[in-house]
Amino acid sequence: MLNSNEFEESQRKNAAQRRAMIKKWAEYVRTHDDAEWSRQQNTLINSQLQSANEMAADGETDPVRFAEARDELKNS
Repeated sequence: MLNSNEFEESQRKNAAQRRAMIKKWAEYVRTHDDAEWSRQQNTLINSQLQSANEMAADGETDPVRFAEARDELKNS
């Protein structure tokens, strides 16, 4: 188990890594065609939805809660 100093350092590193990734993604979006990165995002999102549907079909998650969350996203 981490002590408080180790935990805080871990949190700082995590935040720094997230900021670096956001900056990297922003640069990518600025330097690549909209259709290219949009297609890549679509592929990623579709694969996540497919995995969630498979998990629901296998009983690994509550399909009702999944469907409700999915529908909320569709309606927003």
